[in-house]
Amino acid sequence: MNEKIIVYEHAYNGSLAKHLDNPSLTWMKRLKICIDVATGLKFLHEGGVEQQDSMMHRDIRSGSILLDGDWNAKISNLEFFCRASIVERAEHVYDNAGTSLGYIGPYYEQHEGFLLQESDIYSLGVILFEMLCGRLAWEEGCTDHSQSLGPFVVRYYNEVGNLEKMIFEGIKEQITPKSLTTFQMIAIQCVHVDWFERPDIDQIIIQLQKALEFQVSFHTSILVSFLLQVHL
Repeated sequence: MNEKIIVYEHAYNGSLAKHLDNPSLTWMKRLKICIDVATGLKFLHEGGVEQQDSMMHRDIRSGSILLDGDWNAKISNLEFFCRASIVERAEHVYDNAGTSLGYIGPYYEQHEGFLLQESDIYSLGVILFEMLCGRLAWEEGCTDHSQSLGPFVVRYYNEVGNLEKMIFEGIKEQITPKSLTTFQMIAIQCVHVDWFERPDIDQIIIQLQKALEFQVSFHTSILVSFLLQVHL
């Protein structure tokens, strides 16, 4: 009849949420997935194909990220996406999208009033933490936002100064220090309490690509060293 539906291409590996604690999902693969997600978010924030009106997703979470057979990531759950111009013109926007526990900034109601592109950035930052820590943002036992992964990791980082002990054991030995430092810094910035202090999507993509480059360079140097030893 007159009902509309959204149809997604079949994703062989399902949602990212199912693979956070999968050790076969290497750090290199995780970085590439993070870049895919950030690139997809940039596409939305810049207005899609037509680039006429910027958009916001408003429900970014690991369960919204679909993975194909080659571990390429695509953003789904577009049911709640909204054009920025609608928010600017409206006196109030009903945010039925803001129900994903652990992925929405803790004070968005007071500071932002409704979900903005900067809210998507916060959600992306939480996904970056999930990828590093190998666990969901909101696990069984959480009773409020302060106990979810985002605030917990920020508190730990402020106390210790790094996230080495928070890294998922299945990937800990793979990560080169430069890659970790670059990655954790941009993730921390994404979940800043004040929305106007969060980086824009272009900055995030640049830093994630740097983290990947550091990791690739590290693996390349190891391979070259090994081949030299074999040759000698």
